[in-house]
This record gives sequence, structure tokens and C-alpha cells, in this order.
Amino acid sequence: MNPLDEVTAFLLKEASYLDKRQWDDWLNLFDDDAVIWMPAWASEEELTSDPATELSLLYLTGKGEIRDRIFRIESGDSFASFPLDRTVRITSNIQLEVETENVLRVHSNWSNHAFGSRGQRILAGTCRHDLARENNTLVIVRKVMKLIDDRIDGPIDLYHIG
Repeated sequence: MNPLDEVTAFLLKEASYLDKRQWDDWLNLFDDDAVIWMPAWASEEELTSDPATELSLLYLTGKGEIRDRIFRIESGDSFASFPLDRTVRITSNIQLEVETENVLRVHSNWSNHAFGSRGQRILAGTCRHDLARENNTLVIVRKVMKLIDDRIDGPIDLYHIG
């Protein structure tokens, strides 16, 4: 399989796992030290650039933090996730930006339609995945999402975004 087809299949599988709430399968796509980051908008044109010192919409470091977030979603312990919205997402415009022996950097666009007790909403943005190979399998090392909306009505969680 050529690299673009491989990463396309990987990103579509990730989206499917999220929509089907297959949390363990989704979590297994991540490296142990993976980072998920969604910076906030600092201004109309600029995103925050340092998650350690500036506001982020989402910032999780390591598989343990991602697992903890999934636990909160499944347990109903998360205001943003109770009751859990039904979602369907579209991943498109997938482009392989960098390909080395060990790393694949992929850019994509995403749109997520969610429906739940708070009504319906559509969120959209772009995503950069840094993927690595472990035992001939791709894993997510870093996932950076840019939400195009600068006004969010209500809480968002992992399953609402790219």
C-alpha cells in the first residue's frame, strides 16, 4: 500500500472508532507518550502557541491522560459528555506533508456533526497528525487540531473534534 493510502485508511479508522465509541480501539492508535492539543484563538488571526503558558481548548499529554479522559466520558463523570452526543464525522483533504523513515506528518480537514440533549451542532477544523511506525503499525505521536470556530456554544470533548 502506498503511504498516502495507508495514512488515509488510518485516519478514517480513527474517525470510525470515535463515532462508534470504540474507546479502547481508539486509544490503541496512540503512542504511550502521545500529545493531543487544540490551541485556542489568541486573536482573530492567531492561535496560542504554547500549551504550557497559554490557554488551550484541549491539551492531553501521554496515553494515561487520554485514558483518564475516556474514563470520565464512560463513567458519566464529565459534564461535557453526559448524556453522550451521537456523532458522525467527515475526514477529508488528507495530505501527506512529510515522510521520513520513521515519521509521517499528515494534514487533514474534519467536520463533526453532533446531536444530543443540547441540540445539534457542527464543528469543523484542520488536523495535523504526526505518525510513527511501531512494529509495522502506525501510531499517533502528536495530534494538533485547529477548530475554525472561535465561539463555542457549550462544552466540547474528545469525540466532538477531529
